[in-house]
Amino acid sequence: MNKVYAIIKREYLTKVRKKSFIILTILMPVIMLVLMTLPLIMTKIQTGTTDIAVFDQKGLFEGNIENTSRIRLTYVTGDIEELKVSFKDDYDALLHIPNFNLQYPGGVSLYAEKQVGLSVVSHLEKQLEYITERARFEDAGIDKDLIERLKTNMRIESVVITDSGERVGNNTVAYLLGLIMGMAMYFIVFAYGSMVMSSIVEEKKNRIVEILATSVRPFEIMIGKIIGMAGVAITQLFIWAVLGSIIFAFFTVGIIPSMANSSQQIESAMESQMDIAMQNNANMQIIEFINNPGALHLPSIALIFAFYFIFAYLFYATLYAALGSLSDSDDGQTQQFAIVISLPIIISMMIMLAVLDNPHSSLAIWGSMIPFSSPIVMLARIPSQVPISQIILSGTILILSFLASTWVSGKIYRMAILLYGKKFTWKDLWKFIRN
Repeated sequence: MNKVYAIIKREYLTKVRKKSFIILTILMPVIMLVLMTLPLIMTKIQTGTTDIAVFDQKGLFEGNIENTSRIRLTYVTGDIEELKVSFKDDYDALLHIPNFNLQYPGGVSLYAEKQVGLSVVSHLEKQLEYITERARFEDAGIDKDLIERLKTNMRIESVVITDSGERVGNNTVAYLLGLIMGMAMYFIVFAYGSMVMSSIVEEKKNRIVEILATSVRPFEIMIGKIIGMAGVAITQLFIWAVLGSIIFAFFTVGIIPSMANSSQQIESAMESQMDIAMQNNANMQIIEFINNPGALHLPSIALIFAFYFIFAYLFYATLYAALGSLSDSDDGQTQQFAIVISLPIIISMMIMLAVLDNPHSSLAIWGSMIPFSSPIVMLARIPSQVPISQIILSGTILILSFLASTWVSGKIYRMAILLYGKKFTWKDLWKFIRN
């Protein structure tokens, strides 16, 4: 036991003392902060003004199309062919609005020497659509303002019926939380499992494992490395959780209000009312979650996440350890076996994305039971009130699968770790398991 502890300690200290570990641990929250604040920063940056000459033959739009901080309009007259040539001296583009029929609007063109930005075109299209729509309403004797006032935004409240009674659900937050936890588990399994494999490959190539094997059994080396790397993962994730909580608090208190104000300033007055309603509904659910996080039973979710983190890591780490023991100078051979382990993780990610919108489908249930996909798929479903029986069954299968993978990987590791200069085949692996 003392020998295993020594391997665990060595593996842990070797990794956490590396400059790459320290830099990545500190840099990741900084990257998160930059990505979260980048939209606000970009809205504050002045990217320049596009000067557009408007030739309105219809006579309906002059003075009605709104300028913005990025678009400046000037109304001109003359011959369209001459304007196509002369506008280049003073303007970036020429907007030609022909005298179209209100019932069949169209034929509008934007001339420019260089491609005009999508946001500029989108703004002009919305303005033209809105003004044309108002003109058509007036032509038909309909008060558009009255119609706008009569519009109603409906919000459906999600109520979950449980054995303990009814409680308000939160579809948006459940979706986002499931996505975040599934992505986190995908990263944990891939990143830390690969680190176990890389560590074993490196020590086998440097012949360090031969020295260790003189005093410690190969199986104990494998277990020590897996547990040691688990300590590295827990340390890194704990630091990220603390720093992430600080960033989240800063983001929700200081950044979200600023982003909301900024988006209101640049939002077009003619934006779709349905889009606004959907955004308001999502924002309201997020605000409700911040005010009442207990509605999603966060302590229970945290415990389930911890369980799947531990056993998903152990399950895949044993497989990656066996894979690392098969490595030699031929990296192509290692990659051949790595695909077999990596493919289920990638497929699990695809299943997760498919079941997020329907977390109780047959695909979601089966994906939650298969041990190769259950850590990712089940965590994506947890915020949507998965039956406790499914969680227990999924967890039991995962534990049994971990024990089986440890037995199989231990046999492969014990036989392959000290073999050099041999290209292993699937037939060799079967022999290792049978012996």
